Amino acid sequence: MLNYGKTNAMLTAKNRLFSILLLSLLWVSGAHGANEDSQYFLQKIAQVPPVEQHNNQWLLPLEQPGNSKHYFLANKQGQIYQLGQDTPENLSPLLDLTALSVNNPIVELNAFTLHPNFSLRGQIGFATFYTAHIEKATSNEKTKRLLDTTVSLALPFDAVITEWQLDLAKTVDQSSQREVLRIAIPTLASGIKQLKFNPHSKSWHDDYAQLYISLPQSLSLKEYPLYSGAILRIHPEKNAGQNYTVSHNNPYYANDDINKTLYLFGAGQINQFIWPDKHAPRLLISHEYNVKKPPTHWLSYSNGGDDWRNKSPQNFLFKGEQATSGLVIYQGRNALSLRNKLLWLSQNKQQQWQLNSLPNEMTPDPLSKSNEQAQQPLVTPSIEWQLTQPTLQTKRLTLYHDNRDEVLLFNEESGAIYQLFEDKTLLTPQGNNQENEQSGLGIIATLLIIIVGGVGLYIIYRVNIKRTSAKSLVRREFSNLSLTEDGLTLNLFKRHQRDIEKTMMLTEVKQCQVLLGDLAVATINTTSGHGFNTDKEQALREIFHREQVAKMVDDKVRRISLSITCEEKNRSVICLYLRKGNDRITKKNYFTVVDDIIDWCWLIAKAINEDSTQERPLMPKIQVTNTHLNEHKVHDNRPLHAQVSHSRPERILPAIKPKQTTSAAPAEKPKDKEISANHYDSAAIEAVKIETELVNALEKLVKLRQQGFLTADEFEQAKAKLYHFH
Repeated sequence: MLNYGKTNAMLTAKNRLFSILLLSLLWVSGAHGANEDSQYFLQKIAQVPPVEQHNNQWLLPLEQPGNSKHYFLANKQGQIYQLGQDTPENLSPLLDLTALSVNNPIVELNAFTLHPNFSLRGQIGFATFYTAHIEKATSNEKTKRLLDTTVSLALPFDAVITEWQLDLAKTVDQSSQREVLRIAIPTLASGIKQLKFNPHSKSWHDDYAQLYISLPQSLSLKEYPLYSGAILRIHPEKNAGQNYTVSHNNPYYANDDINKTLYLFGAGQINQFIWPDKHAPRLLISHEYNVKKPPTHWLSYSNGGDDWRNKSPQNFLFKGEQATSGLVIYQGRNALSLRNKLLWLSQNKQQQWQLNSLPNEMTPDPLSKSNEQAQQPLVTPSIEWQLTQPTLQTKRLTLYHDNRDEVLLFNEESGAIYQLFEDKTLLTPQGNNQENEQSGLGIIATLLIIIVGGVGLYIIYRVNIKRTSAKSLVRREFSNLSLTEDGLTLNLFKRHQRDIEKTMMLTEVKQCQVLLGDLAVATINTTSGHGFNTDKEQALREIFHREQVAKMVDDKVRRISLSITCEEKNRSVICLYLRKGNDRITKKNYFTVVDDIIDWCWLIAKAINEDSTQERPLMPKIQVTNTHLNEHKVHDNRPLHAQVSHSRPERILPAIKPKQTTSAAPAEKPKDKEISANHYDSAAIEAVKIETELVNALEKLVKLRQQGFLTADEFEQAKAKLYHFH
């Protein structure tokens, strides 16, 4: 308890000083950066070759896990490549879906994603990726299609999700091709828009390695959940003959009217979804929602189980007329002023791209708001940067991030990939001079704060060490007490002081507690039954004996105190014994203090609660040579081989005489001083003597047996002889 208080006080002082230091640093940096203008610039990091066909288009490049210089690149015609960042001309083909789908050729490749265990060798999902394409529906009745059975219109196309795996040579193993899910769709525009795994999910989470699939709204079938703008969630791994499984945690798993793969529906035209929070599974969805004309662009939150067909989202971040292109929660380091913000691209009225931001904050619970309040966006987006560069004047510009959460921009027409950086400079030379002056002052102020803070932290640390040390505890409390000659008053003394620090009348004492550490092991007060007797004395001695046997490690503290209370708030603590590790702070030894504690208990109990206190038996005086009758522990310091010679059975040594068992404990040297024994009479003392001798002898036998000096037979024979003689 003493060490815990010491550590807690140190941590509290350190935390307070660190908070003050941190606030000071923030103030200095804020004053220093108040007049700075934040500017951004783009650096081209990769070049994607232009597509050859006019009706072809690149999908969003995916950076290979653990390799920032290589990308996976796919186009809508079904070709997938590996692209080297340093060598853009070296475009190596990885997979051609058109060559593998001869019987039923693909119409369009829509999405491409990697398994979260893609780079973890030996794990399920290693070197595995998934594609989503559209093909014409077949007449084969054995083909399993996910569809709404109540739909009466023709569904001539299928959106197909396929699993692939790379071999050791990092080429596609064509034998690994496996169809995961086939969804019946009415038109080409109804294909899968996005395949995604939760990047923040860990292997011990329930939604780990679950594949999220977005389907856009089909206007002619928007009243059906599957075609109303939906997100599906499945486990794509094959299990028990099934191509995929559905988690029991899916919102509609137990709903017979709605397909159990659905996670939410009624969202309209879904452009993109992301996970804005690392520690929460909720989605942030960018979608065009048109329950009421005209349609608007929304950024809505969902924890799954939402049906927005007839009721608009109640928990959203933003809605407006401008379409969003790419959603990113920025966690990189290249642009610190954008950290923890939600970023996306949009076009203004002049068709110029601009970088917008919103704080990534939790929205209030919609249940706690009225409908009118819930329909209002939280904040207005900020325009961080107008992209006026000629190379960015394009119709298709997408914002996304790499494996290090840095912002990337992909010009789909030119094939250029750019990375965003922040450059803090002022535009005029005068501004540069001011910045240099402010920078110098800021550095000096920061250094001064760090130095002062370090000195203050050291001082507080040293003060807390002294205040919470063992010796300091003894100094703060009383360390000794005595009784006046008339037996009516208690005198309390401080450590190393001969002058009386405090006096109290014995008759004014209301309560006395014996404390072992902070635990009260005995209580004496004026209430009935709280006096003192021989049974309580024996129990108290047993507690102190167990404490004395316990091993003292370096930082362990053993403290014995008396707590005497005269009035409600007049409590005095007398620390009679204190030891930390091998260092005894107080003067008296352990057993002397125990005897003193027992004497004080009898004295105070007799004075304040005579009715509940037994008459203390007469205690005969015994010489120091008979101290083995006392309850104090006597050790045998002879060599072990000498102890064994007195404990082996008769076949090794002559029979042990009854009184020779006590020879293992050498008698202490005679002293002139007499010791006060316990309250036993002569018969009781003799019985205790015999019992003590037997217990000591048995303890030695057990110790010798454990250390290998006695065999099992020798141990049993010696034990039998001990019982026989006693």
